[in-house]
Amino acid sequence: MINILLTVLLALAVTSGDVSISTIDVFHKNMVPSLETLDRVIEVLEQFTDIYEVKYYHITDAATEDLLEQYNLPDTHFPFAVVINGKYSALIDDEKIDFVHFPLFMHGIGRHEGNWSMEFLELVLNDNTLLMDENILPVLDEEGATECLDEEESSSLVNRILNDAVSYLGVPYVYGGTDGNGFDCSGLAWKVFNDNGIPLPRTVSAMETMGIAVDREDLQPGDLLVFNNPKHTGIFMGDGNFIHCSSYLDRGVIITPLSHSNYSRRYSSARRIL
Repeated sequence: MINILLTVLLALAVTSGDVSISTIDVFHKNMVPSLETLDRVIEVLEQFTDIYEVKYYHITDAATEDLLEQYNLPDTHFPFAVVINGKYSALIDDEKIDFVHFPLFMHGIGRHEGNWSMEFLELVLNDNTLLMDENILPVLDEEGATECLDEEESSSLVNRILNDAVSYLGVPYVYGGTDGNGFDCSGLAWKVFNDNGIPLPRTVSAMETMGIAVDREDLQPGDLLVFNNPKHTGIFMGDGNFIHCSSYLDRGVIITPLSHSNYSRRYSSARRIL
């Protein structure tokens, strides 16, 4: 009976021409990573059930595949997908974020892969406008709502973030640290951005997917810098300098010229979050 009811519901969803606002459709296969991710997503979505109608679909039958085709998902080979208000992608500050394939670290494998994360999902759930083709800079206000910043406000925000980072100069390097007792490199960026209402993920690999990519010659204060071999991140301050938490010789939070040979040769990319 349950299977019949599910099939009827799916058929109705497929034949319906319009997708009602405030809906979330979660698709998953019967795979261990997919099911682990599903458990994590259910935890996140529980707090939004008063706002969104959340439906879960096991990708097993033709009706589900028809629904995926209606949503223009590329195929049915993925283990997991989320469709919000009839769309599986969003524009966040000019960069398209595809809601397909959770990063592998959500599966407990320990590596990042894919185009989005739980942080993106939570951000979009809090602001439906991020699912529309608009250039919107998401910033959380004191009540948790998002707002758009003009140039003056954005400059003020950058200054607050950099001032907070500078206030931690000399704090020691501690692997996994995220407070004034000790930071690792991503922990420092995570702390000062989140303290100023900008939700950042916790790892360097996840930070690499945030915002928009910027060329090295176009760096602006507040841009996140990413280095490789080994992985590392810092915050560009302007005048060729960046602030970061370094494990080398237990230096902790320091300001370093980007031209420093160790970092210049390892420079990989930059992301503009603000």
